[in-house]
Amino acid sequence: MSRHPLLLFRTPEPTTPSRRAGPRDTLSRPTPSQQYQRLLPKLNRLTDVLSRRAIEIQSETSGIDPEYTLVIETYGHIENFYSALSRIEGFEWLGEHELRDLSPEGEFFDSRNETRDLNGRAMLVLTDRQAIRELLSLWDRYQREPERASDLFPRGWGNLKKVFEQLKDIRYWDTSDRLRDSGIIEYWEETIEYDGERPIQFEAELWFRSTQEKRTQAHSTIMSLVRQLEGRVITSCCIEQIQYHSMLLELPVEHINRILQSEDVALVKNDAVMLFRPVGQMCVDPMWDGSTSTSDVAEELPVFQEAPLDLANVYPKVALLDGLPLANHTVLAGKLRIDDPDNIEEFYPADKRIHGTAMASLIVNGDLSHGEPPLASPLYVRPILKPDPTTQDQVEAISRTELPVDVIHRAVKRMFEGDGDEGPVAPAVKVINLSFGDPFMHFDGRMSPLARLIDWLSVEYNVLFIVSAGNHASNIMIDKTAAEFRDHMSDEERLSEVFKTIESDSRNRKLLSPAESVNALTIGAIHHDDSIYTPRVGSMDLYDRLMPATYSAHGNGYKRSVKPDLVCPGGRVLYSEPYSGQADLRGLWRYQVQPGISVPYPDSSGNLSRTAFTRGTSNSAALTSRRAVQIYDTLTEVFSDNEQLVQLEQFAPVLIKALMAHGCSWSELMDNIGSCYPRINRTDLKNIVTRHLGYGVPDIDRVLYSLDNRATILGFGGLTDSQAHIYKLPIPEALGGIETWRKLTVSLAWLATPCPSNLRYRDSALWFSLEGDNSELADTRTHYDHNQVRRGTLQHEIFEGSRIEILSANRELEIKVNCKKDAGRIIEPVKYGLAITLEVAPNIDMNVYESIRDMIQPRVQEQARTQIQTR
Repeated sequence: MSRHPLLLFRTPEPTTPSRRAGPRDTLSRPTPSQQYQRLLPKLNRLTDVLSRRAIEIQSETSGIDPEYTLVIETYGHIENFYSALSRIEGFEWLGEHELRDLSPEGEFFDSRNETRDLNGRAMLVLTDRQAIRELLSLWDRYQREPERASDLFPRGWGNLKKVFEQLKDIRYWDTSDRLRDSGIIEYWEETIEYDGERPIQFEAELWFRSTQEKRTQAHSTIMSLVRQLEGRVITSCCIEQIQYHSMLLELPVEHINRILQSEDVALVKNDAVMLFRPVGQMCVDPMWDGSTSTSDVAEELPVFQEAPLDLANVYPKVALLDGLPLANHTVLAGKLRIDDPDNIEEFYPADKRIHGTAMASLIVNGDLSHGEPPLASPLYVRPILKPDPTTQDQVEAISRTELPVDVIHRAVKRMFEGDGDEGPVAPAVKVINLSFGDPFMHFDGRMSPLARLIDWLSVEYNVLFIVSAGNHASNIMIDKTAAEFRDHMSDEERLSEVFKTIESDSRNRKLLSPAESVNALTIGAIHHDDSIYTPRVGSMDLYDRLMPATYSAHGNGYKRSVKPDLVCPGGRVLYSEPYSGQADLRGLWRYQVQPGISVPYPDSSGNLSRTAFTRGTSNSAALTSRRAVQIYDTLTEVFSDNEQLVQLEQFAPVLIKALMAHGCSWSELMDNIGSCYPRINRTDLKNIVTRHLGYGVPDIDRVLYSLDNRATILGFGGLTDSQAHIYKLPIPEALGGIETWRKLTVSLAWLATPCPSNLRYRDSALWFSLEGDNSELADTRTHYDHNQVRRGTLQHEIFEGSRIEILSANRELEIKVNCKKDAGRIIEPVKYGLAITLEVAPNIDMNVYESIRDMIQPRVQEQARTQIQTR
């Protein structure tokens, strides 16, 4: 069947957005009196805690009016609580986040299903004693006289009443909040055990205050407390756009031990600090060890051979922020543009340049087992990782003397704005690859600082980030004996047991920061590669068919959006056969031999042609970045042919994002996962599949060209609040009145400005809807939950149908792209990219592409000529 180029829609027609159905309030609540009795012990405890803390603060710093951070937790959601709270003088809004999976309690339950878990909200406010007394007094009067609610809560105050009615808890943000869930305790203990002499570096993230004066005061207070402990402030970082203010501290071991033993230390009790975090954890797992001899490492692989490309005058289109690659390896020589302003190379022995070398090759060359041609443009590389000499394996990580948010912010800013007197170093880049994550920061419903940074940088510089979901390499503990699992189960039974064990352990296998970023494409891994290997004694391949990789972190994303966005091959991991006791499965991660993804290997002997095999979501992300460049190259040809290269410069990132998802489906993966749950209903199965696969596996070939029976058309534009665009897809006349299979695929992508202190987080909500008389041409959603796909910044849906359709006279299907403000005011029009594909069965005597092209193309070309004439 003939291949044809992608088509472009003409400029869409402006219109008003369709209505979105809001969530129904099904929360059952106690009466005001019941609620007050339930809360009274909590309120009394809060009053006592604040009184004791006031005495402590006054003894530490005389003359200072104490401020406290309160956590206000509610069942259900309350809109615009901040505007009501601000009416009480003394409150400062700090932020809010979602609470998930709350157990029903007393009179709080879902009226549709009393046993169903509830969701809620945690709101964080800074307050003084007078403000909290006024709030508690208001609630006290309301519970005694609920009939006077309209007097106590006049217009504008109503949400304070709702908070009281739905209040789950109200408490002081204390030392345990600053220390318990960030991994800092484990980090301190492990660091002391490994090297109990040297000072320890760690991060103190401060509450982001509303004014520069308050931020400066908080910084000075922490600096003074650190000096009292004979420590120092190494650096700090404040980025107002993502509401991030953090300090990198160093303390002697004896004072860290004091904190571990008592926590009665002024620094960790200070209310300016939100939490303490480890540093040096933004890292990559060691890829190999000495467990295999060099004779086992593959050296001769089908690397693509052709005359070397002259890339000296070609701009990079994709960037890699990672470790330093071995630039003169045979498969990389002449293909990289390394920018090392921090002179990291000085601290990077050649044989330690492992991860950056592998990722660079995967982006430039793909899996070396395939022998694909390299990219026709250089790869920009900014090394930000380096070997950490304080770790046993010299793990490649961001230095312990730098804050990851600051490092990545400066690196990206240098690319697009320059650094000092130097101009932008990579302004043409459209895609940035991040193939690492923070193992201490599992996504828990709150956006991490680095995810917020990526979301803001995406919009600020109009660039698409591609990030790895993260790896979980822990053992898999099967609830069977080793002998039963090894000798008495079929391959299918083992597959089912393994996957269900991983799924039941999902709380420990969440996305790793910054994978929850709403603007980035987050990439998980499937258990697949194209290497050929001979099964080895003592090892097992747990899956005999295509499945999510056992190590791949999974979702959902923020506010239960689709995350990961998609999955790609990450390489198969074998496991040691269990021999006794419980079946404890240990992954053979760090073997250099097959199976896996083939990459260059920085050999200590100086061999520049050696290769080895690796596995992980890092591979999946890098391979996706390679495909993104191939999509961009195709877009360049299409827009050039249509005389619209100027528009491509603006809309390339969102079009790449839309097209990366456009070829996605669950293929056989849904059936393979479904075989583990023979009695599950389809809705629950789809939820499980989405958490592991997102939109599925991309078929890039499907989005690079059209066929006779398949036409792909692209749209793009910008929208602000309460605006919409209508795209009209011509329907071939031959489709009317016949019974034949047809498929409609629609993918919409945009970049949302983050609003970190608002639960909604995105400034904008975009979604598409099928409109008009022919909207049921393909009337069955085949894959995803139609509500969940609208919660992020990428909506991808597949519709199918086969019944006879009587087409309306205009023979057009209308696709409307809608825009509404979400978390805040939309300042600039939101750029979006849209991809639509109409496909019919290949055995039908109908050229869909030709029919659509003939109706669309004359309009587009005429429009392009008009635009050129009026510039």
